[in-house]
Amino acid sequence: MNNAFKNLGDFIAGLAGLLMSLIGLAIIAEVAGLGFMPEGEGVIDSIGGYVEQFSAGGFAGLVTLLVVLALAKK
Repeated sequence: MNNAFKNLGDFIAGLAGLLMSLIGLAIIAEVAGLGFMPEGEGVIDSIGGYVEQFSAGGFAGLVTLLVVLALAKK
């Protein structure tokens, strides 16, 4: 049973790493002018929207942002 949970955890960690790499690649492509999304719908605009939502939340938004960043670091 522990082996199954370890395998699942490894799979999720690998998937999260892959997604973070794809986000980084999308940001680089958008900065280089190779973005395929319409104006206002790109990766950088989406990240800016999330940061704006966190900042509108005040202290609760800051705590939520810190939790998300802590999870992303794992």
